[in-house]
This record gives sequence, C-alpha cells and structure tokens, in this order.
Amino acid sequence: MASSNNTSESLEKIPQMCSGVGLNLCHENANELWEQRPPLDFLQVHPEHLIQEPGGPYHQKLIDLISHYQVTFHGFGLSLGSVAPLDKSYLELVKELLANHPKAFFSDHLSWSSLSHHHFHDLLPIIFTEESLEYLVERVLLVQETIGAPLHLENISNYMRFKNSTIDEISFLNQLTERTGAFVLLDINNLWANSKNFAEDPAASLLRVRANSVRSYHLAGCSREKHKAGDVWIDYHAEAVHPEVWDLYNLAVQTFGPWPTLLEWENDVPPLKITLKEVEKVSSNLQKFLN
Repeated sequence: MASSNNTSESLEKIPQMCSGVGLNLCHENANELWEQRPPLDFLQVHPEHLIQEPGGPYHQKLIDLISHYQVTFHGFGLSLGSVAPLDKSYLELVKELLANHPKAFFSDHLSWSSLSHHHFHDLLPIIFTEESLEYLVERVLLVQETIGAPLHLENISNYMRFKNSTIDEISFLNQLTERTGAFVLLDINNLWANSKNFAEDPAASLLRVRANSVRSYHLAGCSREKHKAGDVWIDYHAEAVHPEVWDLYNLAVQTFGPWPTLLEWENDVPPLKITLKEVEKVSSNLQKFLN
C-alpha cells in the first residue's frame, strides 16, 4: 500500500500548470486543428490514443500538434474503481509524457470502466461506501506515486445511484482528495446534469466541493432525452454549452479561482470556427476574474 506521507512529500513542489482555455483533440477536429493552428492556450490529449494508434495520419497530426501547443493529458481507461490491478505500463507512459511536458497534468475519472481485460466504452459509477473510499485512497496514492504528480479526478455524469451507498458523491470526493492530495477536475456540465437528473440544486452541490481541491474545469454540451417517466440529461458532448451551465461555471470560477478550462465537443462536431466561438466565450468568462 502506498504511503500518504511519502506521496505528500514528493508532491510538495508541484510545477506550474498550463493555464487559460483549451480544446479537446479528437479524430473529428484533428485535421482542422492541424491545418489552422488556432491560438489556443492548450490542447487536451488522450494518452490512450498514443497507445491505440502508434502510426497513421491521425497519430502524425497528434504528435505534431503536441509539439506545437501546451497540452494536458486526460485518460478514460485508468478504471480507478475496478478490482483489476492498475496498468503499470500505461502509468509509465503518463509519467514519461508529464516529464516531457512540464506544465501538463494528468486527469481521469472517479469511476470504473473495465472488467478483467475487457474495457467498456462507458464510465460506470462507484458505490460510495467507507470500504470503497479506503480502496480508492490506496489506488489514487499508487497512481500518484507512479507518475510523480497529483492526479486530477473528474466527477462523472450519473444516470443511476446505488442504494448501498452510504456517502454522497461530493462528500466522497472531498474525503478522497483530502486524504490523497489529489485535485478535482470539476466537470461543470456533469455536476449540472446530475443535479437536473436527481432533482438537486446544482449551485448548492458545487459549493460543497472543497475549495482548495479544485484545479481545473471541463465544460461541454448536454443533450436532453424525453421519456415517459421524465426527461434525462445526457453528457454527450454534442452541442453548445447550456446557459445554466455557463452560470454555474461563473460561480465555480468565482468560488474556486480561474483554473485551466477545457471545452469538450466530440460528437456531432461542427466546423472548427463554431467550436472556437465557444472557446472565446470561456476565455471572456475567465478574463472577468483575471483582470
């Protein structure tokens, strides 16, 4: 089991992170980004893409763009809540990427997504109990010990909750980050969608997050699905950010500070000029708190 004291000591000198506003790099926008090189503060890159596509046109553009922009690294296959051992070779890759990009940070989700050697294409929720908390503390400490940097944990969108949970999500996240020194990547859209789906107050939920744990944000569009039992908001990243989510983002920046913010638009991706208008809106909101 990793030692929390040793990890805290090794993470005392945290390098300066990238700042400003970024855009997620995906197959759908790679060509336009590569050709246009718009003035972005950073790109978010998935380490999994470096593993899954060791060659080909997308890989070449990815490598070229990484050398052109500041970057952050966002995983979707760490599967922290899984019972399977952590993938050490994957974490060694992350460690190498962080060493080569001193202002980058690595983030993944408070979820699980694998069973044995099978990886799902969904981020599945965790049962929030004391036992789960102890297990996740150990896993997060091991990740941080391996990569030599704080992990940024993202809150996921949930469409169900376990009756066996004895801790609510925000309290669980607060305790996990307090005990490990990990940071929160606060996905504003996920928090808002969960609040809508479970009839909660999104602002009240946001204000319960430990203030000194938040170090980055995600913003995305949310899709509304109509069902007989009621509407469901799906974190599909296929449209512009909703006005209520912008309001919640402004509250987050006012409360936690103007940390690096990423815009995600990976499904039904429009021409880059439309996505960049959303990026400009993020930048305008951040500037209110930087000036």
